[in-house]
Amino acid sequence: MSPATRRAAAGPTDAKLAARSGRGVAEWFEILDAEAATRLSHAQIVDLLVEVYEAPDWGAESVAVRYQQAHGIALPGQQPDGTFAVAASRSIRGAQTDLLDSAIAEAATIGGAAPAEVHRQPERCVAVWLLESGDRLEARVGASREGRCAVTIEESRIRLPERVPELRRRLEHAIERVAADPAKR
Repeated sequence: MSPATRRAAAGPTDAKLAARSGRGVAEWFEILDAEAATRLSHAQIVDLLVEVYEAPDWGAESVAVRYQQAHGIALPGQQPDGTFAVAASRSIRGAQTDLLDSAIAEAATIGGAAPAEVHRQPERCVAVWLLESGDRLEARVGASREGRCAVTIEESRIRLPERVPELRRRLEHAIERVAADPAKR
């Protein structure tokens, strides 16, 4: 067993996973190997575990992440340093700085405070938060083209891949609220 596989099979949630699913990580890995899961996407692995093997949703997500890590398969959003990044973006009609103000207001609810830095130049319209978790949160607004700007809210340096789906939902909701904000028009 490789060191990566040992680390994946020896996580602190193994006892909980085994107690609640009836199988430990090593057993789930054997099943996934038999299913040739290295050729499957992350979502397909989770679906296989839940639908065919009746794993609990939270357990399937955890096993899929650990399996892919143990097999050296990059997960969605995984960066070269092993951390993860997730972003939501949308083209929105409005003035660049007004959209940045709206994005800052929405991202501040995620970041829990005012941004550490804000730049309002057309070529660099961005706000940055350095979160207590070590994550970096950034709201960017690209230069206006035909009255529309690309608005992006991104969280990076995420250490736990299990956090990515929930963070993606939060960022997508924040972008939707920016798009719905009448103050930016």
